[in-house]
Amino acid sequence: MRVRLSTPLNAPPEWVAAQLQSTSVFRHITAPLVRFKRPGGAPWPTHWSPGDMPLQMRLLGLLPMGSQTVRISIEPSAQAGAWPTLRDNGEGTLMRRWDHRITLQPLPDGRTLYTDDIDVVARHLPWLMTPLSAAFAQVFYRHRQRRWRQLAARHAAAPMADPLQRERAFDHLLTAFARDANAPSATRWHWLEAAHVLGQTTLSLHWRSHSAMLRYALQLRDLREAGGQVLRLALVPLGHALARLPIGNTGRAQVSALAPMAPQPHITQLIDGALAAASLSSTQLQPKTDSSA
Repeated sequence: MRVRLSTPLNAPPEWVAAQLQSTSVFRHITAPLVRFKRPGGAPWPTHWSPGDMPLQMRLLGLLPMGSQTVRISIEPSAQAGAWPTLRDNGEGTLMRRWDHRITLQPLPDGRTLYTDDIDVVARHLPWLMTPLSAAFAQVFYRHRQRRWRQLAARHAAAPMADPLQRERAFDHLLTAFARDANAPSATRWHWLEAAHVLGQTTLSLHWRSHSAMLRYALQLRDLREAGGQVLRLALVPLGHALARLPIGNTGRAQVSALAPMAPQPHITQLIDGALAAASLSSTQLQPKTDSSA
């Protein structure tokens, strides 16, 4: 059975094509509905390469779905003016064939028409499981396309930080919060609020930000704030599953958990500083080359 879904992305094809090469972006757009891991905890490569890559899948990060072999190849475009097609002609424990093609078509206004085209055949009881697998593919790729639209919208507002740089910046904010132990509580809350805004679109970082807020509220014996953080921790998985995240929300109990918020200057300043520190740290970790003859 075949599933075909298209959506316009508020970003040029060059940017979308670059993101498609990143394994970090792949894990971001598929989470939290399906989480992928490499067998044996092997590290992920930075970018996809043509060839096979075996992966383990878990629905919502909890229910095992068996193994899946991702088989990457690049095909010439079938349409004039379109970008080459990225293809994953994979198979797995549940699927005899999971043939997925991604095509990008430039739109006149500078945006990109992004299309997922999937052909599925179930491995077991195909007369029953293939239609069910196609229905799951509808849900899965609609979820992915929502995540793509979110990334493109963030890029349109400001260039998106590399996911690894974002995680390093998040860690920098929490480290600054811990180091600033003698500062007034209002100042320390700003570090946690900035971490929440920065990490909000990544489930693990989002969870960590609210966990840190809950611990600090308990340390301050602020029961109202602590109760609000317990509620928000309960809402985190649902918000990511539905791709309904109030961008810019500071995560505090004193604001609505569902309200998007305009960037606040003191939060923006802290995030910019953390991203700059993360970028510097990444540069320092790169191996130096000897340019002498």
